[in-house]
Amino acid sequence: MRAVETWLARVLLLNSGLALAVALGLLGPTLDDAGAALVFGAALLGFLAAVLSLKRWRLGAWGGLLYYAVQVLSYFPADGGRGFSVKAGVSIGLVMRFDAGVLVLNLVALALLAATAGLLAWRRRVAGPA
Repeated sequence: MRAVETWLARVLLLNSGLALAVALGLLGPTLDDAGAALVFGAALLGFLAAVLSLKRWRLGAWGGLLYYAVQVLSYFPADGGRGFSVKAGVSIGLVMRFDAGVLVLNLVALALLAATAGLLAWRRRVAGPA
């Protein structure tokens, strides 16, 4: 399981590194100020969580859980109003169109969120009751 933990931390590091490059304007389309700040904050959270995960700190896995949680769902209203989207790093989405707008489920973030939650559950089970 240690190999899985290390692999998840490296994937988080790569994913957050890509997100930092997007936030800084090095990759992808230029983001507006609010979008760039949101992606930069998420990417920095992911980067710090990856470093802590590589040191095998439990707080790193919790940070990774939060990093992936904000990326799972994106919403774009049909009327052009304010939507919610944090696309940091790699994303493959399942698009659902409704009358009110478009909802996107990021399958990569969902899979990595589930793997990180499984890792935290495994660590809790191995550690035993506190």
